Amino acid sequence: MNRSYKLIAPIVFLTLLTGCSTMDNNRPESSEPASPSASPEVEIRAAKARTQRVELEIAEAIPERTSVRQQEKGTLFPCGDHQRQWVGGTDVVTAGEPDMDAVVAAVEQAWDGKSEWAVEKRQDADGIPTIDISTSDGQGYLISRGTEAKTVQILSSSSCFAVPEVFFGGGAW
Repeated sequence: MNRSYKLIAPIVFLTLLTGCSTMDNNRPESSEPASPSASPEVEIRAAKARTQRVELEIAEAIPERTSVRQQEKGTLFPCGDHQRQWVGGTDVVTAGEPDMDAVVAAVEQAWDGKSEWAVEKRQDADGIPTIDISTSDGQGYLISRGTEAKTVQILSSSSCFAVPEVFFGGGAW
């Protein structure tokens, strides 16, 4: 009995591995990811800086703004083979409860006509107006009512950037 277990276990293991690789082969073909042009830390800092700069530009368009609280750190999310994007956010405090129709209109007006940017108005699950601003390379911003009173939240993600194959990237950046 012990001998048959030793024979069956490797067969089951190889079958599972083969099954997993078969599933991966069903994905659409994609081009090879770009090699990183700098160290991951340099790429992350650059992506974070660009993304946070746009967060502040968006915050400037929000009416009745009294203060801006930008997150110091964000997180890395995978966005392709050997690629990551920096994800963060900013809270904009307003004088009163934000009028999201006015916020969406002001942000849309500020970003309307900017080349390479797509602007999409929509409603969240509660029917409250929100607006998405994005680029074709994955940079994106969701502007919605914040979770705290008197806030508008800007959730952001950078463009994708290449990282080494062995890069983990966990933690806060």
